[in-house]
Amino acid sequence: MKFVIIGIGQFGRSLAISLADLGYEVTALDVRETNITPIKDIVANPLVGDATDMRVLRQLDLTNEDTCVIVTVGEQYERNILITAQLKEMGVKNLYVRSVNDLQARVLRLIGIQDVFRVEEVAAKQLCARLVNEGMVSVRRIDATHSLAEVKLPAAWVGKKLMEVGLRQEYRLNLLTVRRGQPVAQSGADDVLAEPESPVVDTPDGSMEFKACDILVLFGKDTDLKAFVEKFELQ
Repeated sequence: MKFVIIGIGQFGRSLAISLADLGYEVTALDVRETNITPIKDIVANPLVGDATDMRVLRQLDLTNEDTCVIVTVGEQYERNILITAQLKEMGVKNLYVRSVNDLQARVLRLIGIQDVFRVEEVAAKQLCARLVNEGMVSVRRIDATHSLAEVKLPAAWVGKKLMEVGLRQEYRLNLLTVRRGQPVAQSGADDVLAEPESPVVDTPDGSMEFKACDILVLFGKDTDLKAFVEKFELQ
């Protein structure tokens, strides 16, 4: 998958850097050179140009199935709508557009954009999940009743093997991986909710032995995750 990000403000820059750090080919386009200069050595294709000009858009490879286009100029209402309408006219298949309010989101959907997002709503949901799920390092909802959660290792499990603790049988939770090691800050992260993340170990098997300071990446029902945290008083 290739990514084209149009609008390199604070959010667009963070998104571009994060995707580039993950090894993806990123094209970053902004009308202001001062916004492109800080990431010109990070992303594959740093470009200065006016995305409201159809001639600029046509020079980019935007209509392939493996290209994802993200418009992040939400604060600039007229530019946002004009750029998005032109991308829609070009037949861009994978198109995500940022909105800053409900009216803008409705207008975007009226011109056929299904994937509209608001950064503030995403951040609020992340913070809400963190506040109401004490004992969990982070939580990501999968559906109405299931989540992925990063949970501190119970102290009593240090030195024990995965096969010995009955995680699936007794607690009905699945261990996807374990975060272990020195946390590493994400380069270029401007998100106030972002925290340094420890590297993960390979997919664990039953013989894996837990170590102090391990963070468990668990999947399961919200009720089972909460019960696990409460049982071991993980704070």
